[in-house]
Amino acid sequence: MMFITRHAAMNEPMLSVEEEREAVRNWQDKGDRDALELLIRSHARQVYAQASRWSDNPSHREDMVAEGMIGLMRAADNFDLSQDVRFSTYAGWWVLNGVSSAMVKIKTVVDIPVRTFLDASGGRLDGERKEIAQVAMNSTVEIGVAGETLLSMACPSLTPEEEATLSSSKDEQRRMLRAALDQLKPEDANIIKKLKLNDPPMRPEELAQEMGITRDRVRQLEGRALLRLRKRLIDGGFGLHALT
Repeated sequence: MMFITRHAAMNEPMLSVEEEREAVRNWQDKGDRDALELLIRSHARQVYAQASRWSDNPSHREDMVAEGMIGLMRAADNFDLSQDVRFSTYAGWWVLNGVSSAMVKIKTVVDIPVRTFLDASGGRLDGERKEIAQVAMNSTVEIGVAGETLLSMACPSLTPEEEATLSSSKDEQRRMLRAALDQLKPEDANIIKKLKLNDPPMRPEELAQEMGITRDRVRQLEGRALLRLRKRLIDGGFGLHALT
């Protein structure tokens, strides 16, 4: 993975719409690494801007930047040129996904999903989920200087662009889920949809009766299907923390 300093990132010229789409096309169609490097260099300021919002510690910020750069690469891999949207807008979700994932890994000893961490920080959890999150968050690695933690240094509100990025993240996750399901065998996809995605979902015993098999066999098939789905999601760039 290439490295670019913050100073260099902030001084890198922005690409026009035509230039960035041509770079994406050359990377996706020809594997042109120069095109990929051009995309990363011209959008690296997004990564540094996000990382700077969450930590003032150079070491921790470096980890966040590294994950954010990987997010840029995944955005370059998955960007749909048929859509009328700027690459920087699309890449914003991937950058936020990478930086926030790194932030939680730094902040907690026990792995928990980013959404759980943010909900726990905002006091929006209760019951067992709250207890689990508290265990993870009480075993924290302090971030920052002079006693300041990551949360105390984080900007209290999101910019309009970040608000838009967050609001679109669920749509992006749903798109990736649909794409992963389409890659599964029909029987695997059918089991997942009926037991996990239907509203309301079927009970295992109901599906067992429908399929003419035992409930235990349904559970076996469900576990196998979910493992295959997880692999497709990871291959498609879905954050591991979102699968926890």
